[in-house]
Amino acid sequence: MLVIPATGIRIAMVSFRRGEYVIEALREWLRGQGIDAALITSGVGSFDLCRLHTILSTDLPPQERHLTLEGPIEVGSLQGSVAGGEPHIHVVVHHVGEDKLYVGHLEPGTRCCFRVELGLLILEGVKTARRTDPTTGLTDIVLAED
Repeated sequence: MLVIPATGIRIAMVSFRRGEYVIEALREWLRGQGIDAALITSGVGSFDLCRLHTILSTDLPPQERHLTLEGPIEVGSLQGSVAGGEPHIHVVVHHVGEDKLYVGHLEPGTRCCFRVELGLLILEGVKTARRTDPTTGLTDIVLAED
């Protein structure tokens, strides 16, 4: 287990507008603000295009399935983290046309339909990175060295 203490916390609400790509716009904003580490504590909204992936088994390295959903999609929950300035977001979405729920890891190319709103706790004084273990294929947050 790794515990990452912060010297301070700032809070932000980020609201995406129709047609914005969520991951891409969030990355750009984080980079512009110099934000390295944060917790995405809440998120709601709607997508008209949703790209995500899910795990297929418990084998190592992990096997994944990638999905692209189109049409009206309601976001029931969105939360995650930012490490090394890179967002890692999980979602629960309802594809209205299929009347199906999907749970997974949000991917670039996901587009806001009407509005997407996120709550962020920005961790001050923290430098992190994500490292992938070549043997297991698992990616973990680590403390970054300056």
